[in-house]
Amino acid sequence: MTHSEIKELDDYYQHIQRVGNVRTLDHAKRWSDGVLKTLGTSLHRKVKKDLAKNLPPELARSLNGVFWLLHFHDPTLSSREFLRRAGRRSGNSNSEFARYPTLAVFGGLKMFAADSEIEKEIAEDLSPEIRQLWDQAQPAGE
Repeated sequence: MTHSEIKELDDYYQHIQRVGNVRTLDHAKRWSDGVLKTLGTSLHRKVKKDLAKNLPPELARSLNGVFWLLHFHDPTLSSREFLRRAGRRSGNSNSEFARYPTLAVFGGLKMFAADSEIEKEIAEDLSPEIRQLWDQAQPAGE
């Protein structure tokens, strides 16, 4: 990885730590991994692939890190269920708390998805409740 990629990744994790109300960078990394894996199971293959192209390799691995033998996209997945899954993958069972780091990860992803088309594709591919979370997330650096 180049120096600028490392800096971007550090900024991304610091954003999650600050905005997501998590105590350490290790917690931020764990939440990033958990939310990305959950997001990866919630997107269609093409959208996930387009997003992964814009992410650093470490984040792309997390996004693509869950293998499903048969994956069926759930267009009605509730935000509560998404937060519950992300929380469990991140080592936390409180779906109320999971909202903060999830919004932070979504905001961090917007930093890498500089192409507004990708942001739009992701929003359109998510269920309505998760799309609201995506739209509420403030991009890192703002």
